[in-house]
Amino acid sequence: MADRRESSLSETRAMCKGNLPPVQHVALNSRVTVPCPVLSAKEMVFKLYKGLDVISSTSIPNNTHSNEKNNSQGIDLLPRFEVNITDNSTSFILDSVTLNTTALYTCEAEKIFPPPYHVVDHKPQTIVFVEGRPDKQHVVCQHYDHLVFWLVLGGFVIYGLVMTCIVFYLRIKLSQTDTSFKDRECRRKWQGVQHPTWQGFHINTVV
Repeated sequence: MADRRESSLSETRAMCKGNLPPVQHVALNSRVTVPCPVLSAKEMVFKLYKGLDVISSTSIPNNTHSNEKNNSQGIDLLPRFEVNITDNSTSFILDSVTLNTTALYTCEAEKIFPPPYHVVDHKPQTIVFVEGRPDKQHVVCQHYDHLVFWLVLGGFVIYGLVMTCIVFYLRIKLSQTDTSFKDRECRRKWQGVQHPTWQGFHINTVV
C-alpha cells in the first residue's frame, strides 16, 4: 500500500508539471472506456483504480472478476472487462455513468505466468468528467423539432395573410362591378317610364 501511495504521489507531481492524462467528457448515463495494458502473458491480473482505491479486478485466463465497493464515496461501480482479440488490447467499460463517476482512473496489470511475476510498467490513466446534462445529440434533435414547428407555423400564418388580402381585393372589385351595373339598370328603367299625365289623358288648357 505504501508503494502504491508513493506511485500516486509521483503521478500527482507529474500531473502538476503538465503531463496530464487524456480527459474524456461524457454525458450522463453514457458509457466510458478506460484503456488498460496489452494482454502480453498467459496469466495476468488487471486492476482498475479510482483515485487510490481498487474498484475492480480481473484474472486472465480464469476470467474471474470481482468488483469492490468504493468506501471513500459509498457507491458501487460495476465495470466490465473486455479483451480485443485482434490486437490483445484490454479495457474496463463503465456503463450508465453518474456524476459520482467523475474521477481519475488508473489501470494496472500484473504478469503472473510465465514467471517471473512483475507489475507492468505501463499504467494507462484516464480522467473521466461526467457532464450533468443529457447527450448533446438529443438537444440538437429537440432544437431541430422546434425549428420545424416554427417554420410550419410561420408558413401557415403567411398563407393566411395572403389569402385574406386576395379575398378583400376580390370583394372590393366585385362591389365596384355590382354598383356600376345597378346604376345602369336604374337609369335604363327611369328612362323607359312615361309621365302618368301623358298616358291616355287629355289636358284641357283654359284660356
